[in-house]
Amino acid sequence: MLFNIKFATVATVAAIASVALAAGSGVVDLTPKNFKQVVDGSKDVLVKFYAPWCGHCKTMAPDYVTLANGYAHTDNIVIAEVNADDHRDLGSKFGVEGFPTLKFFPKGGDVKKPEDYSGGRDLDSLSSFVRDKTGVAARIKKPVSHVTELDFEKFKKLSTDETKFVLVEFYAPWCGHCKSLAPIYAQLSEVFQNDEHVVIANYNANEDSKIKAEVSIEGFPTLIAFPAGKDAKKIEYDGSRNLESLVAFVNEHAGTQRTTEGMLDQSAGRLEALDAIARKYIAASKAQRTKLIAAAKAAADKAKDKTQAKLAKYYVKVMEKMNSASDFATKEAERLTNIVKSGAVSASKLDGFTIRQNVLNVFLGKSDEAEAEAKKDDSERPKDEL
Repeated sequence: MLFNIKFATVATVAAIASVALAAGSGVVDLTPKNFKQVVDGSKDVLVKFYAPWCGHCKTMAPDYVTLANGYAHTDNIVIAEVNADDHRDLGSKFGVEGFPTLKFFPKGGDVKKPEDYSGGRDLDSLSSFVRDKTGVAARIKKPVSHVTELDFEKFKKLSTDETKFVLVEFYAPWCGHCKSLAPIYAQLSEVFQNDEHVVIANYNANEDSKIKAEVSIEGFPTLIAFPAGKDAKKIEYDGSRNLESLVAFVNEHAGTQRTTEGMLDQSAGRLEALDAIARKYIAASKAQRTKLIAAAKAAADKAKDKTQAKLAKYYVKVMEKMNSASDFATKEAERLTNIVKSGAVSASKLDGFTIRQNVLNVFLGKSDEAEAEAKKDDSERPKDEL
């Protein structure tokens, strides 16, 4: 989020900029330390009081981020949130009794008496509210839907395709929960748009007797996965209907490695046997490196399929390049990063860049740091989330 220093105090700008970066999105993270600096009556501020464990909070989170990004073009509107489970005093101060609770602090208004928000938690309702209160429309880029719409014939064909992982949402047009899920489901389809073997689909099963005779549908929405492979059994999804949970479910059962942003994760493209050789290569002498390159080539020859063979050959290429230029991995990683940042890479080619970055990170020792940090995060996670 950008702020005009000419029209704000340095302290406020610094506070907002730092928390926005920490949040990793346009949503400003408020704490007792910065709340008064941000919510000071100099701008319109919408604040969501939430708890990390709250299901409704998780469900509305993607729309709230989209809302915040939609107002990134103006300095005078802030979309913020407070973890009221961690900062209970802030929640109590403003009469928060449940989650999520949204309060609007109008510009020039009494910051001690915000307006309660009682509308819907969907993007349209939220953006309409802020527009009505501020007179400024959000510049919202809605996710492009790659959801495949099914009828009975298409369903029969796709659900029995042994080469595809198919997730189907059975919905009814009148269903409120289905409407709430719709934008998240569209985001899910966008996350996996580059995975040809993954199909995110939906089926209007409201009055379809054929599908109800084929699939057990006891309520709406019902989500069922039909995994790839011969004799694979269908899996009914019973997790939370937030993007993070849905992406994790697809990754687990489809063998994909996606983040909620649609990027490949840090393990994508890496091969355990070649990782081990690469780690030895970093500290090896020139004579030892020659032997390790030979070992890498032998491992590449033993690859079980064309994809793994291609990945293994990239490890070999990096080793050979580093033999003649020791800083090759560093410079190549910088080059790829700059190309991605330029925005010149199409979505279809971005995966290849990410895979090369992941392999280069092994040679730079960054993969070990990331894995250690991930293990640390897991160890610090509350037991009821494990």
